[in-house]
Amino acid sequence: MHRFKYQRQYWLADELASLIATRIDEPASVITPIPMHWRRRMWRGYNHSQVLARSLAKQLNVDCEPNLLKRVRATRQQKGLDRQSRLTNLDNAFTVSGTLPKRLALVDDVVTTGATLSQVCDLLRSNGVKHIDIYCVCRTPPPQAGRKN
Repeated sequence: MHRFKYQRQYWLADELASLIATRIDEPASVITPIPMHWRRRMWRGYNHSQVLARSLAKQLNVDCEPNLLKRVRATRQQKGLDRQSRLTNLDNAFTVSGTLPKRLALVDDVVTTGATLSQVCDLLRSNGVKHIDIYCVCRTPPPQAGRKN
């Protein structure tokens, strides 16, 4: 995942997408990636979630609509922030920029606290989306009682 996301090895998208695709029985007919602010996309060279979403959509034979959502505010990277900071970091960071279907799937690489997905899902629900699938490669396990984070 690190090579795909930070070292521009975008060709790994097909292998990563196949890990997701094998676990989806009834895919949403529309897939959209978590958007990246244009400054971060220019710095990184591409939106890794969009590359992953396109590959996954091709494997599932569904539509990829990368412009349904837009990140309108540059935010600090979520990596390294605690849960509360992650939530406030994303306030008003996203907007809808297309016509939304009643069901869609969000694609992201890693879900840590779920703060990004929570913000985006709230936005989608407030704009009429009834069913949201989440497709991701990695999920950080929730903290366990008695274990320091």
